[in-house]
Amino acid sequence: MGRTAPGAPAVRMPGIGLRRRILLVFLVFSLALAVLAGRLVTIQVVRGEALRQKALDMRLWQVPVQARRGDIVDRNGRPLAISTDVDTVYVAPAELQEAARKGQVDIEEAAQQLARVLKMDPEEVYEKLTVPHAFWYVKRRVTDAESRAVRQLDIPGVHITQEARRFYPKGELAAHVLGFAGLDNQGLEGIEAYYDRKLAGKDGYIATEYDALGRPIRLPTVQARYVRPTPGLTLRLTIDETIQYIAERELERAVVQNGAKGGVIVVMDPKTGGILALASRPTYDPNRFADFPRQNWRIKPVADAFPPGSIFKIITGSAAVDAGKVTPDTIVDDPGFLTVGGESISNWNQAGLGSVPFRDGFAHSSNVVFGKMALALGKPVFYRYLDQFHIGRPTGIDLPGEATGIVPPMDQATLLDLAIMGFGQTLTTTPIQMAAAVAAVANDGLWQTPHLADAWLDPEGNVVEQVQPAERRQVIKPETARTIRELMRGVVEQGTGRRAQIPGYDVGGKTGTANKVEGGRVVQKYIGSFAGLVPVEEPRLAIVVSIDEPSGIYYGGYVAAPVFQAVARDVLRYLGVPPTREERADPRRLREVPNLMNLTRAEARERAQAAGFQVTVEGGGPRVVGQFPAPGAQLEQGSTIILYTEAASRQDEEGRVTVPDLTGLTYAQAAERLAAAGLQMEARGDRDGRVAGQDPPVGTRVPIGSKVTVILRGPESR
Repeated sequence: MGRTAPGAPAVRMPGIGLRRRILLVFLVFSLALAVLAGRLVTIQVVRGEALRQKALDMRLWQVPVQARRGDIVDRNGRPLAISTDVDTVYVAPAELQEAARKGQVDIEEAAQQLARVLKMDPEEVYEKLTVPHAFWYVKRRVTDAESRAVRQLDIPGVHITQEARRFYPKGELAAHVLGFAGLDNQGLEGIEAYYDRKLAGKDGYIATEYDALGRPIRLPTVQARYVRPTPGLTLRLTIDETIQYIAERELERAVVQNGAKGGVIVVMDPKTGGILALASRPTYDPNRFADFPRQNWRIKPVADAFPPGSIFKIITGSAAVDAGKVTPDTIVDDPGFLTVGGESISNWNQAGLGSVPFRDGFAHSSNVVFGKMALALGKPVFYRYLDQFHIGRPTGIDLPGEATGIVPPMDQATLLDLAIMGFGQTLTTTPIQMAAAVAAVANDGLWQTPHLADAWLDPEGNVVEQVQPAERRQVIKPETARTIRELMRGVVEQGTGRRAQIPGYDVGGKTGTANKVEGGRVVQKYIGSFAGLVPVEEPRLAIVVSIDEPSGIYYGGYVAAPVFQAVARDVLRYLGVPPTREERADPRRLREVPNLMNLTRAEARERAQAAGFQVTVEGGGPRVVGQFPAPGAQLEQGSTIILYTEAASRQDEEGRVTVPDLTGLTYAQAAERLAAAGLQMEARGDRDGRVAGQDPPVGTRVPIGSKVTVILRGPESR
């Protein structure tokens, strides 16, 4: 049993090596099958959806459909920026080439036809029709007539889609607030850029399936895919269209009248921190932004920093009163100069006030008094108040490109630096920083982030998000703020800011005049400013005005305070703010203000006193080049007339100035314009008429003090 029969052939059993090889092959095949199965599961199950989408995307060619950009409206819902739908011509080159292969169209001829109706170069159109892409624009944002003409041509592969075009219905109004959007519906400047994501929405598209040869698949089961765009949200601003118009109107008038390089106005609601108006000159039309120099796009109220001059004394005064270093009645000695570290600081008029209450030093803008206040505070305390008022750091306003200004580092600042910073030199600030500081004083010491966005609305007009100031901080005590407001009232009633007075309202403010700094050097170019609030008891408005490089008289009290007065007066009426005081001038004491223009200081003083008035003189020039009130105004006997005796005319090295254009001005306007340029006037003709001619002519360079003959004619002779 179990033995092989004798003589039978032997049966060889597989060796162990062969069995191992068979097992190895089996294992390899099993592993390969497992890998293939795993790969199949990965492709079909794990990545199945993603791969199916990728395959679909390769077959689908998408034509973008722009989302409708959200509107921008003022605080009353009046539109400032809207989007309108316009047609755009595009080509699907593969579809066009397929039609050409079938003899349905000649591409060169199609290019000629499109070029004719779209007013384009035929070669440019041909290049666009033959690009190696699935989709290409031929011409964007065509007119209605061009769109109809393209449809009538009915060229295979050439189609029309809709895009949104940004339109600014008010033209230049609020240009620096709004900015503008580009061709691809993206915000490029202003608030359009700052809030681009929320305004832009999300684009949609139309997708069509094509085969491997680029031919559209036209089967009943294959349909074009349309993804609807999501429109952007509507932005409601704190800006008031009417207040913005008033600010821009008065700023434009001031820049022209003073022959200035430019200017800025910021109007804030101190209770909310909202910007009611933000104006800048020069300006531009956002509908045609490319037609204007790029520097016109610059948002000067937030991007330009300059030495604030005496308007900064509002901050120094607030710090000194809040820290208990001074009260309005504290006697401060002002001999006209202050020596610090071996260097002397003097007042703007080189004269001293003597020993006077702090309120008088504030009203008459004494550099010596405020230099002493900064020194009394000391560097740590002074810098702490700077930081609280956001001097040297951004305010956080919702506009791009905000500058921080420059403040010397505390560890490097000398006592001389500290004293000079006390009256607004050595450091730089932006108009928006100063406006926010004035608003804090107006709001009982509560500083708030200045902002332009008020609320976000959905397409139905429902509020989605109410915008609040990013920061609220008590920077000075409420009683300190009320004290500073009273001191500011004194500036307008008795000091350098009298041209800001508004009949019927209590006004508080501070004038400022500062040299510009170019290339790290102080130059003989000036910025005249006025910062104010009204009414003093319960302020509704905080306003900062700066006039850049006025060609004549450059003092802030002369060039900027009247702008504040005109803006605030009209805005108070528009808002329906009731008067806070009753003007009770005794008509028996009213006298006509004499014309003191072009007189010497002594002659002007003598003539004013003969008419029953006192005078105060600003500037160190020999002749009167400006006065307030203007000649002919009615003023109570014994009141003070402000005389301006220094012109900032752009003199050359030989002392020559340019003769201004006087055409169409009244006698008084021509006299003031010439005086501001440092020239005298000789009038001929009807003094109740307007200037019809002048000699020397406009643009002539003459020695300062020269006479210009003007010919005045009445309406009948003109």
